[in-house]
Amino acid sequence: MKVRSFTTVNFVNLSLNSTIREAISAFLEHRVDIGCITENNKLTGIIHKNSIYRALLHNTSIDDPIRPLINESVITIHKDQSLLEARDIMLKGNVSHAVVLDHNQEVFGIMTKSDLVNSHMAVLEDTINRMKSLIESLQDAVITVDSNLRITTFNQTALDLLQLNGKHLLQAPIDRFLPPFRRWLIETLKTGTIQDAKRISFNNITIIASFIPIREINRVTGAMVVLRDVTSYENIANELETTKQLKRILDSALELAYDGVAVMNKVGHITMVNHGFMELFHIEHQDEVLGQHITKIAPQIPAQLSLEFDQKMEGELIPIHNQKCIVAQMPIYQDGQRLGAIIKIIFRQLDAWKDILLHMDKLESEISYYRGELYRISKDTHPFAHVVSQNSQMEKFKQDAVIAAKSFSNVIITGESGTGKELFAEGIHNESGRKGAFIKVNCGAIPEELLESEFFGYADGAFTGAKKGGKPGKFELANNGTLFLDEIGDMPPSLQVKLLRVLQEQEFERIGATKTTKVNVRIISATNKDLIQLVNQGKFREDLYYRIHVIQLHIPPLRERLDDIPLLCTHFINKINTKTNKNIIGVSPQVIRSFQQYHWPGNIRQLENVLERAFHFSQTNWIEMEHLPKELNLHEAPTSIELKRPEPTVAINRKQSINQTEKQVVLQALLACQGNRSKTAELLGISRTTLYQKIKKYHIMEELEVKFSSS
Repeated sequence: MKVRSFTTVNFVNLSLNSTIREAISAFLEHRVDIGCITENNKLTGIIHKNSIYRALLHNTSIDDPIRPLINESVITIHKDQSLLEARDIMLKGNVSHAVVLDHNQEVFGIMTKSDLVNSHMAVLEDTINRMKSLIESLQDAVITVDSNLRITTFNQTALDLLQLNGKHLLQAPIDRFLPPFRRWLIETLKTGTIQDAKRISFNNITIIASFIPIREINRVTGAMVVLRDVTSYENIANELETTKQLKRILDSALELAYDGVAVMNKVGHITMVNHGFMELFHIEHQDEVLGQHITKIAPQIPAQLSLEFDQKMEGELIPIHNQKCIVAQMPIYQDGQRLGAIIKIIFRQLDAWKDILLHMDKLESEISYYRGELYRISKDTHPFAHVVSQNSQMEKFKQDAVIAAKSFSNVIITGESGTGKELFAEGIHNESGRKGAFIKVNCGAIPEELLESEFFGYADGAFTGAKKGGKPGKFELANNGTLFLDEIGDMPPSLQVKLLRVLQEQEFERIGATKTTKVNVRIISATNKDLIQLVNQGKFREDLYYRIHVIQLHIPPLRERLDDIPLLCTHFINKINTKTNKNIIGVSPQVIRSFQQYHWPGNIRQLENVLERAFHFSQTNWIEMEHLPKELNLHEAPTSIELKRPEPTVAINRKQSINQTEKQVVLQALLACQGNRSKTAELLGISRTTLYQKIKKYHIMEELEVKFSSS
C-alpha cells in the first residue's frame, strides 16, 4: 500500500515572513504540531510547535517573524513510496513527522507516527480479511487450533464436510467435536513438523488430513488441519482403472479384427493400428507408424472426409499397393467435440465377397419391392398408397389432397402431362367416402359431336341409330360419386355452357328426353393448360372456371422431384419383372445420374416407358447407359441445375471444355445443396470420395467460400 493513502493533507502552510502569532493561530486551527514553510510552492523548512513555546519562554515577541525558528533539515518521503519504506525512513531519521512530497517536489501532506500506525493497522486488517476470504473459498476444509488445542478458525467447507454446526465451534476443545484429530495435532505442536496425508474415518466418511504447524516469531503457536474427502479420488481411480481395462479390451479386439483398422486423433496423427493394417502397408513395428500423419502412411485414403468435413465413408473401393480394398471411415465424437476418426480396410478375399455382394444386391432389390407391396397392402385404406414418392413437395401434395378429399367442394388438379393427375383424382374419390362410382371422361379424346351424349346420355329414339331404351350419360353413372374431367381445357365452349348449368342446378335432361334428371355429383377436373390464359383469350368460360376452381392442387413435374427417381426406377423395374421371365436387379449409378440431369418433358409416364424399353434390350442384370434410347440424348441432356457455361474461345481444347463443364456442374450442385457434400454427392450420383477428389482437382473450395461469404 502507498503513502498517499494515509497522509494528512490538511497541513499548516506558512511563509518565511509569517509571524509567531500567525503560526500559533494556524496550529490551533489545524490542531497539528508542525507546519511547512514554503516559497513558490517549494519546501524550505518546517517549524515545530515546541520551538514556538521555547521562544515565548525567552520573552520573544508574539509579533516577531518565525524565520529564526525554522528547521531547514527536513525528513521527506514521496507520496508513491510504500508504507514499509516510509517507516524505515522515519525510524532512520528518528522523527515522529515527515513531509510528503509529490512528483513536482511540492508539499502533498504530512505523515505522522499515528498515520503510520493507522496504515499498518489497515494493512493488517486487509490481510486478515484476505486470509479469511481465501480460507472460505478453498475447496479443502480448513480448521486451526491454538497451542491449547482450542478451535480458532474454520471455513464453511469444513462444516459441510464434517457435518458440524459452527455456532458453538469457536474456542471449543478439539476433543469435543473432532476427537480423531487430537493425536496428530499434539504431534504437530510438539515436533513443529507437518504430518501429511493421514487417512482418518469420521462420521461414516473417509478423509485425508494434513496437519501443519503455525509459527509466530519462530515459535509454534498453533496448528492447521487441511481435510479433503477422498471419495472423488477413489471414483477417479476407479474410472482410470476402467479406462485401462477398456483400452486392453480395445487392443485385443483390434488384434482379433480380420481387416485393417487405424485410429487417428483430431489432427490426423495415428494413435492405434492393428496387425491387419500393418500387413497391408508392409509395416513391421508399430513404432514406425504411431504418431505419423495418416496421409504419410496411407495417402490413398481420403481421411479429410472425416477429419475436416465430419463425414462418414460407408465403403469405397480404393486400390492400395495394387490390391483392391474396401475402405470405410467415420469421425469419433465425445460431448459434441470431434476426438478423431477410425478407418477400417477390407482387403482379404474380396473376390469371394463379390459374388456375395451381387447376390445381396438382388435379394435387397427383391426385399425392397416386396416391402413396398406389403406396405401398400397394409395401407390399402390410404388413398395415395399407390403413389411412389419420398419428395417433400409430393408429401405436402398428398397431405393437401387428403384435406381436399374430406371436403365437398370441386377440385381442379393442374400439372404437366404424365405427372399422374388421374391417380390422385381416384385417390381423392376413394378418400371422400362418396358411395357412387368414380367415372372418368377425357375431354380431349371424345369427338365434339359426341361429347353431349357422353355427358348427359340420350332417351329412347332420340336419334337414328340410338340404342333401344336409351343410354345413361357420365353424370348419371357418377350419381352420388365423382366425375373426373381430364383435360378440361379442351372442352368446347358449347358444352361448357351446359356443364355450368349442371354444376349450378345439379340437374340435366338426356338428349331427346322430356323430363329432368337430378344428380349429386362431385367434379374433379384436371388440365395441363393455363386456364386463366384461356379465359383471357375467350376460349374458356370465366364463370365455369370459378365453379370448378374451388380447390386447386398442383402436381410438381418430375424435374422438380429428382430425389424420387431412384425410388421410381426400383418401382418400375420390379413392376416389369413381375410381368416377364427376366430378373433385372436395377439401374446403374451412371444411369441414375443421367436421369437426374434430364428434364423429362413426359414426366413419370416417359420415365416408365424409357425403363420398359431399356428392360427388354438389357442382356445383363443391370440397365446401363447403352440400353437407353439414343433419341433421349442423355449424355448431352440439360441438367436440372442451371450451369454457367464457359465462354467459347478458339484456344480452349476439348479436354479443357469438358473439365470446365464438370467443374461448373459440381460447383452449382454444391451451391444448390448449401455446401452439404453428402447431399451433393447424392444429387450428382457419385460417391463422396469422387466428389472430394473433384473439389480438390478443380480448387472449388475457394470459389465456394467466396460465393457463401458474398451472400
